[in-house]
Amino acid sequence: MKGRLREWVRTPDARWLIAVVALAFVVRLAVVGYVHPDPRDGRYDDSVWYDTAARNLADGHGYVFDPTVWRAPDGSRIYPDTDELSPTALRPPGYPATLAAVYAATGDSLWAARMLNVVLGSATAGLVYLIARRLFDRPAAIGAGAVIALMPSHALFTSVVLAETYYGFLLTGLLAAFIYLLLDRERPHPLLALGIGALTAFTGYVRGEFMAYAAVLLLILLVSKRKRALLPMAAFVAGMALVVTPWVVRNQVQMGEWIVGTTGVGRVLYQGHNPDTDGGASLSAIWTLEAPFLGLDRKESELKTNSEGLRLAREWAFGHPLDELRLFPRRLYLLFGSDEAGVTSVQSNKPWFGTEGADRLVRLSTAVFYGLIAVALAGAPRWFRWRDARFWTLFSLVPFYILTFSVLFIGEPRYHYALYFPIAVFAAPGIVAVWRVTVASFRDVSGGRSFGQVLRTYGTPRP
Repeated sequence: MKGRLREWVRTPDARWLIAVVALAFVVRLAVVGYVHPDPRDGRYDDSVWYDTAARNLADGHGYVFDPTVWRAPDGSRIYPDTDELSPTALRPPGYPATLAAVYAATGDSLWAARMLNVVLGSATAGLVYLIARRLFDRPAAIGAGAVIALMPSHALFTSVVLAETYYGFLLTGLLAAFIYLLLDRERPHPLLALGIGALTAFTGYVRGEFMAYAAVLLLILLVSKRKRALLPMAAFVAGMALVVTPWVVRNQVQMGEWIVGTTGVGRVLYQGHNPDTDGGASLSAIWTLEAPFLGLDRKESELKTNSEGLRLAREWAFGHPLDELRLFPRRLYLLFGSDEAGVTSVQSNKPWFGTEGADRLVRLSTAVFYGLIAVALAGAPRWFRWRDARFWTLFSLVPFYILTFSVLFIGEPRYHYALYFPIAVFAAPGIVAVWRVTVASFRDVSGGRSFGQVLRTYGTPRP
């Protein structure tokens, strides 16, 4: 085993993989060194939830809602009448549970949480390299990994205690494992399928919408392997059950209901399907939904708000089909209108950057995002492979996320985060083609000499 590892480390693929990860690590270390918002400084955003939930888990209080940490921009408490911790299923538990392990080992260190993001974000660039390497050649893999390593929004998310970086790592790790260990093997081993099924469910408990993607993976496995897929598919489902069952049982014991997902689904659905919706996030819609249940204890209020949100959203959606059609392009615009989420997550209500600096970063992130999409679309003939199951494993993320957040939920730039990875992979062949044409053109005008040879001959340009 050690001998094989030594041989692999000497290969060009290994050296380029290490280079991509190292580049991503340096970029993210620089970002975190300069930008490090504090979820404990009185801000109001999702980082407060993850940090507080993780600290309570690490302290042995369980997965609970803490009303004392939520404050309005003026510093006043949003829930002033209670300090009691209550069991919750409002958000998926995967990231808080992982963060709790870090906090338990480091004494609630935010720097440890940020360094975890640095490591995972860097590893994600390496996983994208591996995915692209299996789909294309080495130059395209280098290009895809470098895109993620240098992508502004992906790097900025590293500095915030949010689930995105962890989710990106799990997502790309899962896709790489699915391609290498299931699709690329003539007879996938059931134990591997069991582990990948468990990883799929855990990834879904970091970002809840991903749980439904398991059906896509199972369909791809079935079409690819046909009869040989039946045993791995059964093992895959069993692996998912190993992760889902403890959460469902916990919810029955502590919440009093069999909850497979979260109690936040009703809130999100209602934001996107109500008479006043514009297709995007709305705190006022949440307050309106919660208002009738404020006199109840927190756990009961959470459960009733969820069921009422599900009911009202369903009734409004089915009762207003023309409004739903009108909202589809609106949600799509909110999902893809810009790539500002990395910047706005840093800003929150306690801005890290000034207005001008934040605007510049938003323009840069959006330009890179749209530029990569343009290159990917222009290079479609180089990567579209109708009969390649590995291609569909990655490409299916695009319609899955478009439909999930433009039809079912709400549009917001943060929710296209998972699409960074297929965009990077599918833009890479076009980037490589442009690079090769540029190098060839330069050699034509320089008499066959490289750029380095020209500089050695004539010296570096003077300003």
